[in-house]
Amino acid sequence: MPGHTSWNETFVDTSRPTESKSGPREPSRTLVTAVYRPNGTGPFPLIMFSHGLSGHPEKFTKLLSAWANKGYVVVAPAFPLTNSHVKDAYSNLDDGIHQAADVSFVLDNVLARNGDPKHRLFGAIDTDRIGAGGLSLGGFTTYELLYGECCRDPRIKAAEVLDGFHSSLSVDGHVPLLIAHSDTDPAIPYASAKVIYDAARAPVWFVTLHGASHASEWENDVTPYDHIAERLTGDFWDATLKGDSKAFARLERDATVPGLSTIVAKTGK
Repeated sequence: MPGHTSWNETFVDTSRPTESKSGPREPSRTLVTAVYRPNGTGPFPLIMFSHGLSGHPEKFTKLLSAWANKGYVVVAPAFPLTNSHVKDAYSNLDDGIHQAADVSFVLDNVLARNGDPKHRLFGAIDTDRIGAGGLSLGGFTTYELLYGECCRDPRIKAAEVLDGFHSSLSVDGHVPLLIAHSDTDPAIPYASAKVIYDAARAPVWFVTLHGASHASEWENDVTPYDHIAERLTGDFWDATLKGDSKAFARLERDATVPGLSTIVAKTGK
């Protein structure tokens, strides 16, 4: 593995306000963002990652490090009203509708740094190979980023939604999509993910984690699903962002673990 370095950068969007249900209105949106850069010269594919409600990039250091060690730049903003450092973050659930625009704004800034010879991201990003993923409310954010009328970002070429949700969207198949969900998720019903998969156009893959929780298998907690989560998500990125012809076979193998996980797919073939 090539290894990686990581740091935080702060991006401020002065064109949009932050309107909290539990605090004062701010005229801009401040996004403290974790950046993971693989060692080496690049360019590398880029993954934009979105945390869940009362989540934070710091809760995903194992998963995001695993991706970086496989040769991906990973960029994960802490959303201004729904991250775990915010008092009463749960009261700000409705701010999730603004988070897809946050991701696109951070992406704009990261790509600008990719072109800056003085920045450590200079030349590190392959701008034609950009993916997006997210957990829970971050999954909603990812769905909006791909399919939302407000904020579809055409730069995204593949996506992963982890125990996420959306009530009204059309998964139109314009990019490969991986949906992974626990069949015993106590927060977001498994049936809601199944409805999205059943209605989705190919190409789409659906992984069921049997008996898992909502977030712990993706966050830094130690669970029986950790290696499965790291491997299957990495396989999907390899297949879709690196064009690894053998990675889809690895995805099927790594997501098929007796008693723990199964996978189905609509590939359009």
